[in-house]
Amino acid sequence: GVHCSTMQTRLSTRPRVSQCAGLQGRVQRRVVRANVSSVAVDSDLKKVLLRHVAGIDRGQVATESQKQEIEMVISQLEASQAPMSEQLEVQEALQGKWQLVYTSVEAFRSSPFFWAFQEGLVGSEELASAIFKFTDAIPGATVGQAFQTFDFNTGECVSEVDLEVFPGAKGCVVTTSTVRCSTPPTCLVLTVENTRVARSNLLPFLLDSVVVPVKDVVEAVRGRGKTAVSADMTFLDGELRVARTRPDGAIFVYRKVAAPLL
Repeated sequence: GVHCSTMQTRLSTRPRVSQCAGLQGRVQRRVVRANVSSVAVDSDLKKVLLRHVAGIDRGQVATESQKQEIEMVISQLEASQAPMSEQLEVQEALQGKWQLVYTSVEAFRSSPFFWAFQEGLVGSEELASAIFKFTDAIPGATVGQAFQTFDFNTGECVSEVDLEVFPGAKGCVVTTSTVRCSTPPTCLVLTVENTRVARSNLLPFLLDSVVVPVKDVVEAVRGRGKTAVSADMTFLDGELRVARTRPDGAIFVYRKVAAPLL
C-alpha cells in the first residue's frame, strides 16, 4: 500500500494528503481491477474443468486424450493461483467437506489410507500401483462417492470412500488422519491414524465396531512415522481444490460440498 506521513506544518499537510489520497485511489482501483480479472480467469477455467470431468466417472472412463485435455486445464488453473503464504488462510479455505470430481489414478485412492499403504507398508510405488490396478479390476468392484472432510478445530481429516466389493456387499471405508500444514502451508501432511468400514449391509453390527489402528500396525512393521503422507494443494479456493500427492504426483480434484454452483 502507499504510506502517507502526516506533517505538522500548515503549508505542506493539505496538498500532500490530497495528492497521496489520489494516488491511493488509483492504486486501489488497479488492484481491484487486477483481482476481478484474476477471479474471472479462475471462474472460467473452473467452469471449463467441471465441463470436462462431467460424465467420465471422475476420470475412471476417460480416454487418454480426455485426460490430457483435463490436465492441461488443471495446469492453467494452477498457474492462475495467487500465492497463499498464511497457514490460517489455507486452513480457512480447506475447512469443510469436499467431494472428489476427478483423479488421474483409481478413485478409491482418494483415501489417505491407500497413500499410507503405498508409502508406509509396501514402500514401492510400482508394487502398490500393480496391487491397486488388480483391486480395481476385481469383477463387481465399484467405487461410489468419495469425500474428504477437514476440521482444523480438531486437527483431523476424515476420508470416506463408498465401495462395493462384490455384488450386493457394500460399505464405506472411513479413514481418520491427523492433518497439519507444512512448509509452504499449501503442503499438507496427513498421518493416518485408523480406518474402519461403516454403513455396511453385510454384518453391519460387527463391521461398524471394528476399527483398524493403521498407524500402530504400520509402525510395528516399518517403524515410526511411516503413515505420514504429503500432498500439495496446487489450487485452492472456496469452491475447488487440486491436490498432487507426494512423491508420485497423482492428481485429485475436489469440489466443496454446498459451495455455490459455478
